[in-house]
Amino acid sequence: MARVVSGIQPSGDKHLGNYLGAIRGWVEAQRVDDCFFCVVDLHALTSLPDPRTLREDTRRLAALLLAAGLDRDRATIFIQSQVPAHAELA
Repeated sequence: MARVVSGIQPSGDKHLGNYLGAIRGWVEAQRVDDCFFCVVDLHALTSLPDPRTLREDTRRLAALLLAAGLDRDRATIFIQSQVPAHAELA
C-alpha cells in the first residue's frame, strides 16, 4: 500500500480538467492506498483573496470533493488552515 498526499487550492473555478487531472484519480487511489487529501487554503493566500470568499470557496470545494466520491472512511480529508501543526512545521 502506498501513501498518497495531495491538495487542491480553493481559489478559481473548478472544471473538468481538475476532475480528470486529479480528483478522479484520488477517488480511485483511496480504494487501495493510504490517502491524505487537503484543501490548501493557506496556499491561496498568495493572491490576497477576500476572507469571506476564501471561506466560502473552501467549504464549497470540500463539498465538491465529497460529492465527487472521496470517502472520509477511506481517506483523510482536511482543510489546511484547520491543522495548526501544518503551519507550525514551517
